[in-house]
Amino acid sequence: MICDRPRLCFLQKWFRIVGRFELSAFEIKTGKLILRLISLLILTAAAGWAGSPDDTDSQSTLIYIDSIHVNNMNIFDLDSAKYDFWPFHLANKLHIRTKKHVIKRELLLNKGEPFSRRLADETERNLRALPYLWNARLSMVKGPAGENILEVATSDTWTLLGGLSFHRTAGENEIHFRAEEQNLLGMGQHLSFHHYFRDTLEDFSQFSFLERRLFNSRLFFQSYFNGDPEIAQTSLSLGKPFFSLNSKSSFRFDFIDWNRRDDYYESGLIIAQDKIKGSQFILTGAYRTGSYYDKVQFGTEIIYTDINVSAKKYLADSNLVTFPRDSLYYAVIPEFSIRSYEYLQTTRIDNFNRIEDILFLNGAAINYGRFFDRHGDKIYDYAGLLINYAKHFRANLFFVELGRNYWFNGRQDFRKRTNFSIRYYNNGISWLTPQVRLKYDEDFREDAMATLYLGENNGLRGYPKNISTGRKRILGNIENRIFPGLEFLSADFGAVQFIDFGRCWSFDRKLRLDDLLWSVGIGLRIGVERVTHAKTMRLDLAYAGKTRDWQVSFGLGQYIK
Repeated sequence: MICDRPRLCFLQKWFRIVGRFELSAFEIKTGKLILRLISLLILTAAAGWAGSPDDTDSQSTLIYIDSIHVNNMNIFDLDSAKYDFWPFHLANKLHIRTKKHVIKRELLLNKGEPFSRRLADETERNLRALPYLWNARLSMVKGPAGENILEVATSDTWTLLGGLSFHRTAGENEIHFRAEEQNLLGMGQHLSFHHYFRDTLEDFSQFSFLERRLFNSRLFFQSYFNGDPEIAQTSLSLGKPFFSLNSKSSFRFDFIDWNRRDDYYESGLIIAQDKIKGSQFILTGAYRTGSYYDKVQFGTEIIYTDINVSAKKYLADSNLVTFPRDSLYYAVIPEFSIRSYEYLQTTRIDNFNRIEDILFLNGAAINYGRFFDRHGDKIYDYAGLLINYAKHFRANLFFVELGRNYWFNGRQDFRKRTNFSIRYYNNGISWLTPQVRLKYDEDFREDAMATLYLGENNGLRGYPKNISTGRKRILGNIENRIFPGLEFLSADFGAVQFIDFGRCWSFDRKLRLDDLLWSVGIGLRIGVERVTHAKTMRLDLAYAGKTRDWQVSFGLGQYIK
């Protein structure tokens, strides 16, 4: 049979190959696996490159930039009758606008260089990604004397957030005190403090600070503290990211200190606990080359970890929990990837009216490394594969991701993990965006520990936290996101209809349709896109079909992202 649709033919061949991709220690030992991984990587990337954008800039004639003018506008345009009310005047008066030099340091175009529409578009995306900017536009205009001026126009969002809020998730009531400034004194720094009062669980605090441009360089610095007993983490980070598609290199250093409690669940109940105390150092670096949209990347991750496990106790009779042991190890994990990047400007995916820059990533990455103990002896090897496929046509947006990870020593497999997901959106109707997400995960461990969960906190509205536990997991979410165009002051109002279904189960069982947990419901969405970077406030009412219970949940952002 001759195939006349190259992209479809590639996908059919790709899924046949992936279906046969089974790892054995012997294949790794002989090197066959590496060749198969590289073949998969090249084939997958080729599919993305075949449909990637034209790599040449659309600018036909060179126009050199004589000067740059930054118009850093406030939150609301008070010249518009829509915002000519005292709350908007007061908000603009109280708000400290983003400093011009903070905006200027993000530009990928400089005085004396030729204007590039491609770099201008990327600069707009980078600026819109900042939590303190609502929108950004770059354009060339003529000055009074005929000079070429790069006009940079930005508008801010409200960045000072605080007060008390009430949340209900997974049957747990929570009062949240928040004090957060996302653009400290207009300098682009982020500072936040949060405290959570909870019904049955321990209260805790969080603190974070982020400097995106340390000393006006491309370096960033971040500090973070989370007192949640199940997280209990302090971290420091310093690095230089890929700040544009033309960036060649990046690096990052992380220090993490833990003092947390691990809870082990069965059917939504905590059956065992232990205490994890330790620290971790991570150093990553990467170099990439290629054309503007298509990249070949080489990188390495170096990890040092020291963990102590104590206070192990069972809260119920169970043989499903095997507690981890103390460990001190380090690892060196090289990575190689081939990827293509494409962006689409659209609206009504996760937000209401704000422009959303959607990344369509095509390609694959492989990494292969080794873990050593304190004496330098090998503990185990690690291999990973990540494949991304994304496509948009008309109003349809389609994303596929497959990940395979293995931990092994010779012929002994310690752990094998698979993650597969599909996401689909269609925003062709002005007032409706259907969204579908399907996920399948499995985690095979030598100690037979169940590590996969489902519940209100991870994909299944209407049910208690971690009600379903297992080593395999399937999850589906279907939403109709409704945008009726209702607006009051600066808030947009919308709704959702949803169906959630899923289940966790063990390797020795077969999943039956009757075993699926499911819920249906409706929700309210309030777009506060100029007031908070979360963009959307969420209120959902869900009916859990298996337990026949109703549950209300609150939060920020869409439930399915």
